Amino acid sequence: MGTTGTMDINLTTFGQSINAGTGLAAEVVGGVRDQGDLIGLAIGLVIAIGLLFGLIFLVIGVIPKLIAKIKGMKAA
Repeated sequence: MGTTGTMDINLTTFGQSINAGTGLAAEVVGGVRDQGDLIGLAIGLVIAIGLLFGLIFLVIGVIPKLIAKIKGMKAA
């Protein structure tokens, strides 16, 4: 049983779908990259603020010891 005829295949719709998919993927990757930058900035700020508070509390802890040593040196 033979069949004859013509078939027209239009790949434009498929091409547009693939282009839209790659464009969407690029947008998603860009958004993730931007969020990664913000997360890195937040982590860096938390570490910097933690180190600053640690330094402040270290200095606050050292000052009374220095005052006690100075008073001890004056008494001697």
